[in-house]
Amino acid sequence: MTTTRRRSAGSPAGVARKEVIIRAAAKVFAENGFSAATVRDVADEADMLSGSLYYYFDSKESIVEQVLVEYLDMQIRAYERAVEATERPVERLEQLVAEALRGTVTHREHLTILQNDWQYVGPMQGILERQAQIEKIWLRTIQEGIDSGALRADIDPRMIYRTVMGAIQAVIRWFDPRGRVSIDHIIFIQKAILLDGVRAPS
Repeated sequence: MTTTRRRSAGSPAGVARKEVIIRAAAKVFAENGFSAATVRDVADEADMLSGSLYYYFDSKESIVEQVLVEYLDMQIRAYERAVEATERPVERLEQLVAEALRGTVTHREHLTILQNDWQYVGPMQGILERQAQIEKIWLRTIQEGIDSGALRADIDPRMIYRTVMGAIQAVIRWFDPRGRVSIDHIIFIQKAILLDGVRAPS
């Protein structure tokens, strides 16, 4: 868990201020990089004094961990809803792909931090725990597809997961949400390209 100061959680105004800091930090860390960004940068973006941030967070590390934990928790909830929506493993996997792509577009800053600053944020306990939860959901779904005969049994589930997730996360490098191609069309294309290769022959 992150190490935020207890005094920040008391009042609605404190909670709201903390959310302002979190949004500002996501923007600053994504644009500047975690190692180059400073607490002052975050404070400037949040329109507050840098010393005031320490009423809410103990360090720059605790800020970025909270930023990413909130994002990953949202993704976990989205994945859980996706697998509960259908009983068919392949359809569940399709829904996971769709939710991952939507999250990539909606939370571009958070994924940018994870990708560009993994050496700093990857070892953080809150990040490790949630990444393990996400992997567990995907691997369970893939294994159910293999066990049902719907997915190929000659490919390791973890290799399928890593290949699919890697392709999905690369979308932020080229997808323009303001462009002519919608995210729904990207989801259609990605599901066809990524999942047709792991379906069992009919």
